[in-house]
Amino acid sequence: MCGRYVTPSDRAIEDFWHIGAQDSGRWVQSFNAAPTTQVPMLRQNEQGELELVGARWGLIPFWWKQPKPPGLTFNARSEEAAAKPMWRQSLRTHRCLMPALGWYEWNERQQVRSRSGRQVNQPYYHHAVNDGMLAIAGLWSTWTGPEGQDVVSCALLTKEAAGPVAAIHHRMPVILAPEQFDLWLSPTTSIEQVHGAIALSREDFSAHPVSTEVGNTRNDYPELLTPVEVIP
Repeated sequence: MCGRYVTPSDRAIEDFWHIGAQDSGRWVQSFNAAPTTQVPMLRQNEQGELELVGARWGLIPFWWKQPKPPGLTFNARSEEAAAKPMWRQSLRTHRCLMPALGWYEWNERQQVRSRSGRQVNQPYYHHAVNDGMLAIAGLWSTWTGPEGQDVVSCALLTKEAAGPVAAIHHRMPVILAPEQFDLWLSPTTSIEQVHGAIALSREDFSAHPVSTEVGNTRNDYPELLTPVEVIP
């Protein structure tokens, strides 16, 4: 499960994807983005152009009838998404990219003491080897709330961990290479091609231990990324 990640600035996203300045104003760069917060999302609009928007991290499917959003819909298991009602329509026609600089996972096999003295799992920050931009494969939807407001939401896809990530956690986000972006975003891409893109997604990452302070969602600052020495 990926429950925290680092979002880039608007400018970094615009520069990397070569899109003009966007009047988003619906999120701020976060070094500890958590579920239900607003995060940046890239999708293809009706004109076939790349569009940067803010989205609630935690998908609400368009058919949802309850006034309260569903819980635990920020991750979608790629192996199950095509068959699950929560994900299947978005997987077929509403795919997005969630720009990121890296993500956090907690090593269940490595116990450490938090600042308060509590025993916790050691968090690790995962990132590209060159610290470059990442594009997490995501799903999106628009839901109309009880007061008639439209809510754009998203979820990231996960897969079984591979490469260096597997030594820390058993799952990882599906992260696409630049040559896969257009295929992923196109609503005409077949489900077979979608699964092919997932199978060929990136596994070239580095990781280092970081402060247990990342476990508190109120902590959101660049120093969370600083490597720390692991002291059991």
